[in-house]
Amino acid sequence: MKKFLVLLFVMIFIYKNGEAQKFPKATCTTIVSEAMLAEVDTTKPRGVSDNYHTWENGSVLLVKFMPGGSKILREKVIQFAKEWEKHANITFKFVADTARFTNLRIKLGKGYGHNSAVGTEAKFRAQDQLTINFDTLFFADADYYVEVVKKMGIVPPYTLDHLLMAMKKDPFHWNIKELGRVVMHEFGHALGLLHEQSYPGAVNWKKTDSVYNYYKETQGWDRDLVDFNVFEVSNQFYTNGTTYDAKSIMHYSISSWQTTDGFSLKDNYELSAGDKTLIAALYPKNQKISALTVPKVDITNFTKLNVVSSPSRNGLVITPTFDLKTNSKLGEVYFVARLADEDGYFIKTTNPYYSWGGTAAVYLKMNLLPNSKVSYNKGTKKNLELFLPFDQIPPLYGRKVLVAFAVYLDDVVNQQKDKLMYFSATKPLSITQ
Repeated sequence: MKKFLVLLFVMIFIYKNGEAQKFPKATCTTIVSEAMLAEVDTTKPRGVSDNYHTWENGSVLLVKFMPGGSKILREKVIQFAKEWEKHANITFKFVADTARFTNLRIKLGKGYGHNSAVGTEAKFRAQDQLTINFDTLFFADADYYVEVVKKMGIVPPYTLDHLLMAMKKDPFHWNIKELGRVVMHEFGHALGLLHEQSYPGAVNWKKTDSVYNYYKETQGWDRDLVDFNVFEVSNQFYTNGTTYDAKSIMHYSISSWQTTDGFSLKDNYELSAGDKTLIAALYPKNQKISALTVPKVDITNFTKLNVVSSPSRNGLVITPTFDLKTNSKLGEVYFVARLADEDGYFIKTTNPYYSWGGTAAVYLKMNLLPNSKVSYNKGTKKNLELFLPFDQIPPLYGRKVLVAFAVYLDDVVNQQKDKLMYFSATKPLSITQ
């Protein structure tokens, strides 16, 4: 699995025998913790919602568009995003492109598929990075642009270049139905919802080469990504007591040849009754705190991850600077610093003492009180240090390393462990062992 699981879609637009073939749809490429470096233990179970990354009930989320996108297209995105507000105690406040701080940032452009950070995982990303991507090429009205290409006197078969030429000549013709489906789906992710096909026992997939090859050809996914995005089944805990919802806006379409029992499902274009019920339970309008609330830690004002290679102490001194707030539930918190190589792979170790999941690391466990606020390493106050001795680090042979800092939560009551609550990493560093 690569360091950053970002996919580039290549689409070919073909016209044969006088019949227009529809654009292949861009499947949502949202990946849980996609900002993480590569290691299997960083992936969490999929389900209808990630309760550990929902926003605080009643939040006003500041949203802006990154450079690009027409006024018309932006207005449509805003319109469909706000469908969630009708059922959830949440507000999307769209602000100027020049706003310095926002919770969500939208990129409208061609390439990279449709995807979104899941809920508060958007906080993992710097203010100059997008949190939601819409591949606008897949919003184009295919039938309309076939006619434009024909009128240009171009002889079939047509290519992607012909499509782009037609769109440049006569832009802003969108498939509004598809646009609405995708926008509501990705903003569902932005509120903490996950893919419905991961509901336990819902879909009996054929895990055959034909299915793997289908996603490789249409989405560019290797087998690991197909396993994760398509076949992964959620922990029952994440269903929040709901039943399987085949009409959910968060569900993939499925062809009958992909399942062992012939089950198939077409795309959904509206919020289902189940979607509305779940989002209302996660963000209730009639109560301050949701009954589905789990222990959380909120990391804000993360200003620095300071790493000093100290000869006098013979090790790495790691001091992150941030504010932390807990909610009304009690959980155990781990502050973890791990080493990764320049390619983004965590460095393996057999060391039983300085290890996190079999990778070179140092960590501290803390029991924090409910409804508490703590500032770490602000000003002259140094109250959180992670120390990794040089002689406990596997041989690096002169390689540079990244130091990745993460905050994990163990929800003991619900028996859910290693919930990633925050992540940040340094640039490559040189260490003298």
